[in-house]
Amino acid sequence: MINNQVIAMYDVRGIQDYIFRTSKLKDAIGASSIVENIIEDALRSAVDDVKENMSLIASLEWYDDKGPFEYDDHQINDIQVLYIGGGNAYIRFRDRELAVEVSKRMSRYTLNNTYSLQLATAIISKTNNYYTDYKNLRDEMTKVKDGMKVSKPLDALPIVDVEAKTGFPITLSGISKESQLKKDAADKVRKNLNLSKKMFDSYVEQKGESSMLAVVHIDGNNMAQRIKELIEGIDNYTAAINTIRKISFSINNSYKKVFEEMHMLFNTNREKDKWWLMKVIVAGDDITYVCNAKIALATVEYFCKRISQYGMLESEGNKYKFTACAGVSFYNSHFPFNIAYGVAEACCDSAKDRAKEEKYKDNELVGNWMDFQFCRSVQALNLNKLRNEEYITSRGEKLLKRPYYIPSEELQKESTRFKELEHKTISFEELKNEIKYFLDENNIPRSFTKDLRNTYPLGEEQVEILKAFLLSRAKNDKNKAYLNKMYVGDDEQKGTKIATFYDALEVLDYYQDLEEILKEVQA
Repeated sequence: MINNQVIAMYDVRGIQDYIFRTSKLKDAIGASSIVENIIEDALRSAVDDVKENMSLIASLEWYDDKGPFEYDDHQINDIQVLYIGGGNAYIRFRDRELAVEVSKRMSRYTLNNTYSLQLATAIISKTNNYYTDYKNLRDEMTKVKDGMKVSKPLDALPIVDVEAKTGFPITLSGISKESQLKKDAADKVRKNLNLSKKMFDSYVEQKGESSMLAVVHIDGNNMAQRIKELIEGIDNYTAAINTIRKISFSINNSYKKVFEEMHMLFNTNREKDKWWLMKVIVAGDDITYVCNAKIALATVEYFCKRISQYGMLESEGNKYKFTACAGVSFYNSHFPFNIAYGVAEACCDSAKDRAKEEKYKDNELVGNWMDFQFCRSVQALNLNKLRNEEYITSRGEKLLKRPYYIPSEELQKESTRFKELEHKTISFEELKNEIKYFLDENNIPRSFTKDLRNTYPLGEEQVEILKAFLLSRAKNDKNKAYLNKMYVGDDEQKGTKIATFYDALEVLDYYQDLEEILKEVQA
């Protein structure tokens, strides 16, 4: 029987599009709850179904709250979950016939419960060499996906109306089957949270007056590369699976734990039906949530500082500490949610690009970085084009210093490079100092901060005129010194100037200090 064993790899295709191809937050949350554990749910359903016709020994659990279970490659089960991580599941079957039977039922379950998602399956014969099998399995999955036809449910007949956002036939309920599944799932989420209001109304500062929200997208740094380094060359199945189980568990557990801590912190002491932060999706190191605009930057700061206290394998030291990049999209509650999410994702990519520049890395270790953008039109989805057209003056001055490096005490201890970045103009600490300066009306009246924000896009000459006026009103030398720093130099393009305070001025009305929030919660 050992010689007949196979390893199967599973991957659900199109999850991101499934969740975020809607302009409504409610649909996205419903879709997320549907797919959150879709592979595990499909596997359990399939195994239960197969068990009705044959006797099986199945081991579907590979961890509990305390950590991953020890794996022994000599233990014989008909079905053995090796591990689940990175959106994929790896399962050992006693033979190919059983793997095919279970896989068919898993595919059917996925389709029935999502309406449009497909389960990609790769199966190879198991050998005694884990690393070779792992490589062959990944190659086989690539072939499967490349040759896999993108199918969808039965198309609409000419006499049947279709839903604009999905293109699927409209049912008797007035929406497509997929949208109905998402709606039902979202209603269940609302019921579990005891929300009587509409979801958006539970996040805004004050309905009708301040309806700004934020989508935050967080993604871990260099995960695939780090995992490869840790398992590369391990041939023994028992050693390899136990290592990858520890890695997968630490990623899922650490990111989920920090998110839950953050969720509890920012929703503490809020009145009933007044939620400030809600999960959209938490899948390993891929996290998206919606929150009140004023706490968005504080949530990112909290998350990045906390996640860097954890690592893949603690015994390996700082080299494998977790870091992440984040993108924040500020938008009005009536703005299309899918566009706002796309902007947050683009901001996260922008932060990653900055984080991976050689001058900001410590060898292969990447720090925590964050970027943000206000969504005032759908054009914000093309982030680079928008910034090149609207955030550079006619004389070439740049308005944006972002993305920003977020200092972490854990990383600062071990890295001279990161310690130096803490005091650079692109440090989040500097941004916070600038925000606090302009929020203090003893330094500068609030009306003048708005004048400065509106003058920056007009170019340096107009800024110099306003600066002369502000200096004449400055109360002391400290204020004058601060106001004289209107521009900083661009390290990449010598001679180009960047507006020192524009980022702070733009986000001024949508910032709440993390330390103040912590004091409020602890009071």
